[in-house]
This record gives sequence, structure tokens and C-alpha cells, in this order.
Amino acid sequence: MRRLKKILRLAPAELSVLAQACVGIPIVRLALCFTSVARLQTIEARSRRSFTFSLSRVTVTPEQIARLVRLAGQHGICRATCLEQSLVLRHLLRRRGIDAQIVFGARKTGPETQAHAWVEVNGVPLNEDDSAHLDFARFEKLKTSKIS
Repeated sequence: MRRLKKILRLAPAELSVLAQACVGIPIVRLALCFTSVARLQTIEARSRRSFTFSLSRVTVTPEQIARLVRLAGQHGICRATCLEQSLVLRHLLRRRGIDAQIVFGARKTGPETQAHAWVEVNGVPLNEDDSAHLDFARFEKLKTSKIS
């Protein structure tokens, strides 16, 4: 009940972002069962449209969008991974004309290799509460060459 009261206190623009994230996360999860992250990013880039929420004059900042996506990922229909949250967050930011990049990293802890994904705008991580991403070595963009 307390959670519902908090949600009802959100501005209309924030409620819209939260609803989009709650719908987007399960869609991304399902899509990842059938295609790659690279393919999803290509599809998203081709279909990108700018979006303005006209019912409210409240501007939702990138940090607020990240917080709302994290909320949807933790308490929505399904518990989202960092990759799922990052794909949805990047999409929501880019629809608003904000140049956001997904960053991938990895670390080795004992015999395990762990991977992590987060979103950056102008080099600043958005969907990270703490500096956990600093423990991961960033993947550099892979250079592809044509084979003759």
C-alpha cells in the first residue's frame, strides 16, 4: 500500500516513464531470447523518434528516468538484469534526444567471469547507485575489418 502511495505521488511525466519501463523490460527480456543485443540496438536506432510528453510541463531528467527504470526493474512484472534495464533506459533517453551509450564491462572473481552493463551520458553513469561499475574492465569497441 505504501508503494502505491509513492507511485501516485509521481508527476504525470514520471508515471509515463515508469509505465514505459514496466512494459519495456519484459519486451526486452523476450526479445533477447530470439535476437542479439547488437540486433536490438540496430532496431532501436532505426526506429528512434523524438518524444515529448505533452500532458505535463514537468521535465523528467535523465537521472530520474534511470531511477524509474531501476524501480520498474526491481518491482515490476519481472526482476530485470542490468542488461535489460540498460537497454530500456538507453531507449527511453534516446527517444528524448539524449545521446546515451550502453557500456559493457567484465571482471574475474576467482574462477568466475562476471559481466555488467550500464548506461552513460557524457561519460557519467546513470543507472549506478554506487561505484560498482568501477570494478569492471570496460569493453572497448571492437574494430571490424573486411575480409577479402
